[in-house]
Amino acid sequence: MKISNEPVIFATDYADLFESLMDQYCLPRGSMVFVEDIVSWCRGKGIPEPDGERPVRLVSVGPGECKMLIRRHIPEGTVSHRINAVGIRNQRQDNRSDIAGRLNSDKKRLAFLFLSEYASSLPEIGDEELLADAWAFKEMERMRFFEE
Repeated sequence: MKISNEPVIFATDYADLFESLMDQYCLPRGSMVFVEDIVSWCRGKGIPEPDGERPVRLVSVGPGECKMLIRRHIPEGTVSHRINAVGIRNQRQDNRSDIAGRLNSDKKRLAFLFLSEYASSLPEIGDEELLADAWAFKEMERMRFFEE
C-alpha cells in the first residue's frame, strides 16, 4: 500500500451505514470485511482484481458465499473520480440533470459505491455501468437518502 498525504474517508466511521445496507439486501453482516487493500486481500485468496483504487468489491469466496470488501481508508480523490465518472456516464443519456451532484455527502457517495457494486452482482445488470448507476440511484431514492 502506498503512503499518501491525500485526505481519506475512514470507511469504518460509516460501519452503521454499511451494516444497514447489508441488511437491506440480506447479506450477512459477517460477510462485510474492512480491508487495507482490496487487491492484496483478493490476491491472498486467489481472486483477480486489477483495480488498485477500488473502494468496494463484492467477491465470491466459495459456493454460495461472498464477501463485501470495503477499503478501510478511501482516498477522497478516488471517491471524487468515481462519482465524476457517474456524472459523465449519465450526461450521455440526460444532459439536463446533475445526477452526480445529488451525491453531496460522504454518506451518500459511500452508499452509492456500495449499491452500484452490489448491483453489478445482479444477473440483469452485470457489467453494465449505466444500469448499475440507475439501480443504485433508484434504491437510494427508495431508502430516502435524498430527503436528508
